[in-house]
Amino acid sequence: MTEYDAIVIGAGPAGSTAARLLARSGAKVIMLDRASFPRDKPCGGGVTIQAANELDIALTPVIERTITKAQVSFRLGGAFHREWPHPLAYMTQRCRLDAYLAEMACEAGADFRDAAQVRELEAHGSHVIVRSNGDTLRARTVIGADGANGITAQALGFISEQRRAAVALEGDATIQNGSASRWEDAIALDMGAVPGGYGWLFPKGDHVNVGVGGWKYIGPALRERLSELCAFLDLDVAKLTNLRGHHLPLRDAGAPIARGNSLLVGDAAGLVDPLSGEGIHAAFLSGRLAAEAIQRYLAGDADDLTSYEAAVDRQVMSEIEISYKLQAVLFRFARPSVAVLRHSDRFWGRLCGLIRGETTYAETQARLGPLRHFFNGLAKVSAIGLRR
Repeated sequence: MTEYDAIVIGAGPAGSTAARLLARSGAKVIMLDRASFPRDKPCGGGVTIQAANELDIALTPVIERTITKAQVSFRLGGAFHREWPHPLAYMTQRCRLDAYLAEMACEAGADFRDAAQVRELEAHGSHVIVRSNGDTLRARTVIGADGANGITAQALGFISEQRRAAVALEGDATIQNGSASRWEDAIALDMGAVPGGYGWLFPKGDHVNVGVGGWKYIGPALRERLSELCAFLDLDVAKLTNLRGHHLPLRDAGAPIARGNSLLVGDAAGLVDPLSGEGIHAAFLSGRLAAEAIQRYLAGDADDLTSYEAAVDRQVMSEIEISYKLQAVLFRFARPSVAVLRHSDRFWGRLCGLIRGETTYAETQARLGPLRHFFNGLAKVSAIGLRR
């Protein structure tokens, strides 16, 4: 039986980040993923500047586009364009990003096994046992990083009835040479057509990713909404490749994500920004917080990993809860929200500051002053009936 300090189940952004930081600190780490790498994953592949700045490594090798512009529309009409003088996001493909992050974890000293399906997982007081591909592995800690549909959360007893969910449907499309420059440094966002979400187009090196997402109940209508979005963007929906749907679980405050010597990170913990649907920033951040908590535990400075959950509540969930409020207001009043975005340079600047990590949701709410009480009340009323 091979023994480790930590077993990381899942080699996405959260798992690879935690594995890299733990290995670099001297811990003996192994990372397992059921897929063969490089592998693709349903995801728009946008890495905000805020997310990129969370890392201690450069993403330059896998960046395909740098975004400074956005085409915004309301219910597939009235498109307008906005631009920012500094980068807002980097576009990559998850097959490239995840392979690169796993490689960086290996360079730091972590072991990595892909095509390694976890068959059994047992958490004990002082250790965990993982069985994969006929091998039995033992470690002092385990990190569940296998995403929204992974088995780790359920195996460790973390599944909560409080968890909300969103859904998305996306695909890839080639674009004609004549229109390729249109999306070279721009994304497209369509608001108001999908309850609790939006439609998007994200450019890659040789194609675009196009999709729609919103609250779970809208799932049966997503294919029709995607067809309408493609028609609006001059894309042939019949020629989309890699068409796939996926769930985005959203953690409610108080839902457990750490217990004893086990914890969850990234999508496995439901750490997705409800307003944008973006989860890579929270993946990087939760991966770092997990590594820090495990380092304290391995050093004997903590009896368990519950400090990780407290750190996530403080640094991640505090932002997510305000994002829920903004989502409720902006999507309930989508038309005026889009109009403000079109005509208000200040509003556009605040949004760009959030994307770049130059300000936070909490700071944005604080700037409202006494009006924040009105905003909180409006958000509460707006949320009624938004989710079903």
